[in-house]
Amino acid sequence: MIAGRERLGGRDMSFLGKLLVGLQLFLSVVFLVFAGAVFSTQANWKKTADLAEEKVKKTEANKLEVEQAFATYKTRMETDLKNEQARASDAEGRAKLLKDLGDSTEKELVAAKTERDEQRELAKVSVEEARQRREEALLQRGINNDLQKLLNEKQDRVKALEDVKFNLQVAERALQDKHTKLLNDLALFQKIIAAAGLSTDPQTVAGLQTPPPAVDGEVLETKRAGRSGSDLVEISIGSDDGLAEGHKLSVYRPQVGDKAAKFLGDIKLVYVTPDRAVGVVILRAKNGVIERGDNVTSKLGQ
Repeated sequence: MIAGRERLGGRDMSFLGKLLVGLQLFLSVVFLVFAGAVFSTQANWKKTADLAEEKVKKTEANKLEVEQAFATYKTRMETDLKNEQARASDAEGRAKLLKDLGDSTEKELVAAKTERDEQRELAKVSVEEARQRREEALLQRGINNDLQKLLNEKQDRVKALEDVKFNLQVAERALQDKHTKLLNDLALFQKIIAAAGLSTDPQTVAGLQTPPPAVDGEVLETKRAGRSGSDLVEISIGSDDGLAEGHKLSVYRPQVGDKAAKFLGDIKLVYVTPDRAVGVVILRAKNGVIERGDNVTSKLGQ
């Protein structure tokens, strides 16, 4: 029995040894695979690390680019926001203005509706009252037309009177100057005549009046009178040339090129100074208009 057990034990030990050998072989294979995996992992780690570092650099570059783009976008968005805020503020102002305008328009509309209602109420008056008002309106219109016509006539009359007034003022100034001059001349002449022992009786000296001397001059200015006045003409010769109030001169336009000389009219002097004189037109030729630059002479009537 013991021998059987020994045989059995030897058999078990042989199986266990085989099992251990198989297990060792299996573990060797496992360790070999594990070593290969570790070696492969160690070999790929450097490549993976380089790729990771390159990705990190690219990521940093992309991050910087994104940050720059974001900064630009942020600046543009802030500018757009400010512009939009300004537009919004302007739009609010316009909206307020439109609202105020709308309120004002609504008030005007209410007022217009009220006025329309009032007009409708007024339109409900009787036909007889409307006819009477129409007749009154026509009568008032006729009165207004008559008054306007009368006003126009009065205005024309006032204008004519203003022209007459102006001419009278000019004539008055001329007469006042002439009167003053005549008084001074009269006093002087009376002294001279009295000193010479001559008479100052007008009837005695009536025949001493002489015509104007032979002189030529030029028209310096003209003044057209109103409806009832006379035209005035200022000339370039006066008392130093022998002229006096009352002398009559002729006005003509000298020959220019193919145009012949033209007689324009006669003037009578009403105001005389040493180098100038003013006369009134007493005779006007047909289609004769006296203008500045025309000539005057006393030779045509001599």
